[in-house]
Amino acid sequence: MELRLLRSFRQVAADLNFSRSAEKLFVAQPALSRQIQQLEDELGVTLFDRTRRSVRLTAAGTYLNDQLGPWLDTLAHLTKQTKRIHNGELGELCIGHPGSALYSVLPDALAAFTQACPDVISCLREVGELELQEALTLQKIDVGLTREVPDDGAFSTQLILEEPQALVVPGSHWLTTDTFISMAQCRNEPFVLPSPEKDVEYSKLLMRLFTVHGYAPRIMYESNYGATILRLVEKNLGLSVLPISYQFGSSLDVRFIPLPSTTKLHLIWRTANTSPVVARFVQVCQQVATNWAAGSVHILA
Repeated sequence: MELRLLRSFRQVAADLNFSRSAEKLFVAQPALSRQIQQLEDELGVTLFDRTRRSVRLTAAGTYLNDQLGPWLDTLAHLTKQTKRIHNGELGELCIGHPGSALYSVLPDALAAFTQACPDVISCLREVGELELQEALTLQKIDVGLTREVPDDGAFSTQLILEEPQALVVPGSHWLTTDTFISMAQCRNEPFVLPSPEKDVEYSKLLMRLFTVHGYAPRIMYESNYGATILRLVEKNLGLSVLPISYQFGSSLDVRFIPLPSTTKLHLIWRTANTSPVVARFVQVCQQVATNWAAGSVHILA
């Protein structure tokens, strides 16, 4: 039994007028009459009593009309939800991220994604770089943001942001953007830096800032959480190097001095994960990152 025939029947049952229903269905009246006749033949019943002056539902027609209403509504809902799942507008998404992402593109990406896909249930997990890869492998998260790009075909990545590093000093420190020349000036300063066991590649990037000037930093404290590092710097417990985007969310008494090096932020997800929700989130992040980097971030429709 064709769904088209059932929908035509429902329209005639509502109008009780073949001419009017034909106009609404954008078909010729004879074609509509043939559709109803075909449905009656398939069911082996008469659905309408027809005269020159009136069209009335039979008892069988009344029963079919009453039962079809909820069924067609359910079918329409199922069709709509299926399309939304296919388009990545419905489902769940767990996102892993380093703390620094909360100071750059992630909040704007979440706002844009929520606006585009309000019925996707999202959760956030702040995790270290190596923990993030493990969480992806174990399917504890669906997508992540990372500064550590693995050479592993099990993961797909997409660069979304490249930003300057910044030397972070207490607000009262003698180094400023005017007095800073190079990291050589920091040879005798204590530092608060991430643990290399947690952020391997990122730590190597940081170490190059020092080794090019012939020294290793004197590390007083290790932390892999930006908020912790900023607080320790504010308390004069050491200097640090962080992505410059941290300055956009910090109200602490610290100073950010741009460095001639950059750090990259990538999206990462399991290559085998073909979830439309993940694909939609990646798309939104790319759009937001483009605007963020250009200094014109706005919520996308």
